Amino acid sequence: MNHTSKADKIRAIIAEQPNAKAKEIVEALAAKKVRVTLPQVYGLLSKSSKPKRGGPAKAGNKYASLVQAKKLADAMGGVDKARAALDVLAKLV
Repeated sequence: MNHTSKADKIRAIIAEQPNAKAKEIVEALAAKKVRVTLPQVYGLLSKSSKPKRGGPAKAGNKYASLVQAKKLADAMGGVDKARAALDVLAKLV
């Protein structure tokens, strides 16, 4: 007799098919004669390893801007030259 929980079975499908929608997971388990509900699947999908909005991904965007600013400064010959060019640009805009 198999004593794997429904949650474990849902997690297994999520691991096999990380981009599967909740309905597809319910259908895949139904084909294996395992009855689960959409709320059960949604609950585990929300706890899966998908990146959360507003977390570290947003912090990465801040660092990306800094990296671009550094590349601009390097390309222009240093921070002072980049700052002077930006001052001129600000007057033109």
